[in-house]
Amino acid sequence: MEDLSGIVSASIGLLFLSGVLHFIKAATKSGTLDRNSAIGIRTRTTTSSDAAWEAGHHAAGPWLLGGALTGYFIALLSAALTVFGALSGTLGPAALLVPGSGFLAVCVLLVVATSVANRSGSEAETNRQ
Repeated sequence: MEDLSGIVSASIGLLFLSGVLHFIKAATKSGTLDRNSAIGIRTRTTTSSDAAWEAGHHAAGPWLLGGALTGYFIALLSAALTVFGALSGTLGPAALLVPGSGFLAVCVLLVVATSVANRSGSEAETNRQ
């Protein structure tokens, strides 16, 4: 039963992280994500100007969406695994690898998104000057 609570907790955390990434992507697309707000890709480059903030977030958008969709899928897979494992009595500690690998994949996509945002924000700053 401890394995079950761990998978459920990890899946909820993964859903939350995915929701945040999805929100950032959607808010960027709609133009409602202001620079220096509490959420977003906040690096020295992206917060240096409004142009860098917007360019960076727009460039990182596909990576943010990819991270969100990956997280949603892995959380759904974890939920299915949990239900199947609980019903069949075969849920073991190795099942925690599923949401754990999901977190890793989402974090890798977030690092790529940050790198893309920095590159694009830096280019926007160079073009602005």
